[in-house]
Amino acid sequence: MDFDNSATTLEFFNFTPEQLSAERDHLVKSLIKRAIESAMQKIETPATSALLAQKKDAVMCLMQEACAKKLDCLRQLDKKTFEVPSHVLLIKDFDLEQQLTSAEEQAKFEQLEELKLRYRENMAMLAELVAEQEKFTAIEPLIEQELQVHQLLYEACANSDHKNIHKFAHQLVADMQNEKSDD
Repeated sequence: MDFDNSATTLEFFNFTPEQLSAERDHLVKSLIKRAIESAMQKIETPATSALLAQKKDAVMCLMQEACAKKLDCLRQLDKKTFEVPSHVLLIKDFDLEQQLTSAEEQAKFEQLEELKLRYRENMAMLAELVAEQEKFTAIEPLIEQELQVHQLLYEACANSDHKNIHKFAHQLVADMQNEKSDD
């Protein structure tokens, strides 16, 4: 955790997850120590007191190791729970909030309504353009066919005799009808 996040967390919660975890660790150690001392007092005899004093630290370490994994999970939970995300506004951030007068609010509202209207107009224009594109896509094969007819006309005019134009026109119509029937 970097310093800024730690400072923000400290300001927001009045403690940090690390402080909470350290407090919990200290509490667990003191509870383990009291439990061991209580158990030692119950079973202590003059003959066993020296042996129990020797083993006290070893038993405390074993109990703390047994609790360490669960305490690590609690540390992770503390870090997730007691962390202020960067997008959360703090009390100090409310000073940065822009206070609008009623006239400014009305102007913003009118601007919003104007933008909504422009959006609806743009959506209608887009729908018109899509419909127009579909129409042009639908007539594209007809335009291609017309261009082919023009190409045939140019080729025929270049190769034909102008005196036999009547025969040429009949021949062209027949060719077109044959192509249509093939499609």
